[in-house]
Amino acid sequence: MKKVLLSLMTVLFFVPQLSWAQEIKPVKNVIFMIADGTSLSTVSLARWYQNVQEGELTKLNLDPYMSGSVITFCSNAPIGDSAPTTSTYMNGMPSIQGMVGTYPYATTQDLVPVDSTMAYRPIVSLMEASRILSDRKLGVVVTCEFPHATPADGTSHSYSRNRYDWIIPQMVHNDIDVLIGGGTELVDASQIAYLEKSGYGVFLDDYASLASYQGDKMWSLFSPRDIPYDIDGVQGKDPKLPEMVDAALRLLDQGNDQGFFLLVEGSKIDWGAHANDPVAMATEMLAFDKAVKSAIDFAKRDGNTVVVITSDHGNSGVSIGRNGLRNYAGASKEELFGPLTKITKSSVGLAEMITEASEDQISDLFEEVATFRPTDQELEVLRLLRKMELATDQERPAIKKQLNALDISGEGALYTNALPDYIASLFRKQMYIGFTTHGHTGEETFLASFAPTEEQRAKGVHTNMELHDYLRRILGIEPTMQELTDQYFAPHSEVFSGMKISIQGDESQDKVLTVKNNKKTLTIRSFTNLLYINDQLHQLHVPAVYVDKRDEFYLPASLRELMQ
Repeated sequence: MKKVLLSLMTVLFFVPQLSWAQEIKPVKNVIFMIADGTSLSTVSLARWYQNVQEGELTKLNLDPYMSGSVITFCSNAPIGDSAPTTSTYMNGMPSIQGMVGTYPYATTQDLVPVDSTMAYRPIVSLMEASRILSDRKLGVVVTCEFPHATPADGTSHSYSRNRYDWIIPQMVHNDIDVLIGGGTELVDASQIAYLEKSGYGVFLDDYASLASYQGDKMWSLFSPRDIPYDIDGVQGKDPKLPEMVDAALRLLDQGNDQGFFLLVEGSKIDWGAHANDPVAMATEMLAFDKAVKSAIDFAKRDGNTVVVITSDHGNSGVSIGRNGLRNYAGASKEELFGPLTKITKSSVGLAEMITEASEDQISDLFEEVATFRPTDQELEVLRLLRKMELATDQERPAIKKQLNALDISGEGALYTNALPDYIASLFRKQMYIGFTTHGHTGEETFLASFAPTEEQRAKGVHTNMELHDYLRRILGIEPTMQELTDQYFAPHSEVFSGMKISIQGDESQDKVLTVKNNKKTLTIRSFTNLLYINDQLHQLHVPAVYVDKRDEFYLPASLRELMQ
């Protein structure tokens, strides 16, 4: 009985009142900015990094707009994962780890009520609703590869965040007006051709396009996957996040009377936190903060724009101060942050330099970047890890045996990427900055906001569900995402009940739905919005989503009328 009561109390605690505390006057534009995997202590780390660089106490650009905090969680777990937590911002329903824009399945530890009949069903996002209901333009700016969890949450639907073969075609067919991010190797020739035929300028590793392109729609991608960390980027080749935001705002705003929804992610703060690399974390957060200035400057000029800035979850348990710092209240800023601010590359950037250099250059190169020299044993590990990076599959077992003999298991060297992570562990030895994990953490995240009036700002402590409701209301969207889901993502077995239905294709991404009724034949391929009735093209508001676990297409309920 006690367990049942506790479970009920948990549900009641986490289920918010699905209405904002006050009526809000909607605005034309919304810029929603997510510092991925950013704990509040990461914000502090970046601020102190800036203070040391500037030689005085300074403010971050987001500081004047700090307004509260957000409790983020999955449908069945207090610690968030990027896919379901940003999905919650987008559609109001927490979901399961790894799920993008998708209703969760029920578990024995759910924190919110879950309707098991809805499991795996795509849910309409705020971005999709903004375009469908008010013809707003849509923009996505990220520093990770473009189909990664956060950008995918607003523009696609998949129960697996890793299924890029399901996510990318949805993003291509979901009328995103401006997309700027990483991933040149992730779009194929047919997808580029479709975008260009649809009026997009498509640019691959074309830095000049950010400032020069004058069209209405643009996809501009850089690097094979993710864009390099800000501290590692090459000027004039790798774009900075503020430059990407400025370009997106220029294109979304020009000749636009209906407004826009722009999603911006400082994607790789999270990546630096996973690696426990304080250099990457601090500098990526500062790059994000500069993008915040771009967004707020635009909002101030425009007068009809809201900017909401938050994170999707914490990461790494980073602390300023750790065991070994004896006089914690007497430590100077140089002692605490000097070693951090002197390093001129992230652990990934230095690893790339070491891999490209000759073996006898490693020690000098390391000292040049990090301002300290590795010990003889550390140098030997660096040499072996460099060899591992360059080795064939046949050569790796012998190198691994040599590494095991050096016993570096306690260094956090083999977390995900051996050489960069070992370098990060050497960085940390020089600093009084602590970490508890390489994973996500469950503390609430920061909330900052700017609006034309004080009454329109997001303020206070809210769940991620409640922040979704605020965004929905500030956009002036009356129906809930569940109500829109009933209209736009209905199961095909219900939509076409009584008609002749068949599904062909071996893989989920190649499935074709065919429906016949009254001399009409409907066909549509999974994850596209191109529907044909008797060879006449109808473009849907959202791509049709095929879910193999249900053997079901999800598409607009209104299609039944077209087939009568």
